[in-house]
Amino acid sequence: MASIRNPVTILLVDDDESIRRFVRGILTDHRYQVIEAGDGAEALDFASAHQGPIHLLLTDIIMPKLNGLALAERLAQQRSETAVLFMSGYVEGRLVSVNHSDAVLLQKPFTPDRLIEAVRAALAS
Repeated sequence: MASIRNPVTILLVDDDESIRRFVRGILTDHRYQVIEAGDGAEALDFASAHQGPIHLLLTDIIMPKLNGLALAERLAQQRSETAVLFMSGYVEGRLVSVNHSDAVLLQKPFTPDRLIEAVRAALAS
């Protein structure tokens, strides 16, 4: 496998700061570049302002203002190349309605190893 010259950029979105801190630490330990947002609206603002590629959207599903499903659909309009990895403590039937048929779901709680495994799977899809 060829090495990647530029770091992989992940847009991490969760309204729980402790979860963002936990996930960000794991991702940066694995040399991913992380853009962090506390909700979907903020994530869209950051995505619009970011000059380079965003390889992966890693988002909670249930959030105030703009949930992860709506965020993924809106981000796909701006950045169709961005892979999606949803994370949730519980799953609603609505997940199947997302326009990302290759989206991956990471069930909370998860271990660091499971997170990295899911990130790699989402990036490979």
